[in-house]
Amino acid sequence: MSRRYSAFIALAALCVSINLAACSPKAAEDVTSHEEAAPAVEAVTDTAGRQTRVDPASLPQLAYDYSFDLSAPDKQLNGMVEGHQEACTVAGPGTCQILSLDTESGRSGEAERHTLVLRATPQWIGLFRKTLANELKAIGGKIEHQSIATEDLSLSIIDREAHINNQVALRDNLQATLRTHKGKMSEVVDLKQELASIQSDIDAARTAVATMKKRVAMSRLTLTYTTATAASSRGTWAPFTAAVSGIGPNFVSVLTIMVTVFSYLAPLGLVIVPLVWWLRRQRKQARAQAVERSAG
Repeated sequence: MSRRYSAFIALAALCVSINLAACSPKAAEDVTSHEEAAPAVEAVTDTAGRQTRVDPASLPQLAYDYSFDLSAPDKQLNGMVEGHQEACTVAGPGTCQILSLDTESGRSGEAERHTLVLRATPQWIGLFRKTLANELKAIGGKIEHQSIATEDLSLSIIDREAHINNQVALRDNLQATLRTHKGKMSEVVDLKQELASIQSDIDAARTAVATMKKRVAMSRLTLTYTTATAASSRGTWAPFTAAVSGIGPNFVSVLTIMVTVFSYLAPLGLVIVPLVWWLRRQRKQARAQAVERSAG
């Protein structure tokens, strides 16, 4: 992708980050204070255009996972990857974060596959999805595959928060008991150990809740980039490549079945073969004796 398109996406991401007030610590503090002072209910518009007031706590806490498989002309691929990284970096860590970037090279040694994993706000991802189609159209690329997965974390968050409240109440009771306790030193030691265990449980539960809420606030976006040459060759030769790649596993599977069958039959053969040989020998001896008696 040319620098012009990279700058376009970076500018668009910057606009969103400004609107979200996530580019400066002071702005982040203002957003935080605004959220804390926000009313307990918010207006929601239904399909008929009517507005109803809904408690945000009653809304499902959904964690989204977006995945896009993209293909672009060989010369444009690296520029597109760099442009998307730049757009995320410009937006700032409060809006977009780069989690990982993996590069796979082809037989010629040139990079033909990249996997970029981001975590971003729904607003930034929404703008990214809108501009992505125009960007691919401009450079002659396309979306090979896309998917959206969701996970409802509402029940998990509610359960963890209820557990935290119970543990905090128990901790406060134990602290009050410890302040007024006049028993043996061993009992005091046991109370302190119990307090430490409860506090550790509270900290772990709070970390888990914060992680789940972060997954709700910022979605995961996985972008897989493939050169147009590699994508077309994989599409044309995919059945043949799959058949060739399956030779080894299929051979090992058949060999495994044969060895397994042999392991079951071998012990039986050690008993059956001598028994059959002995029976045939007895029959031959009986026939020989019968011939001798008839001849005599």
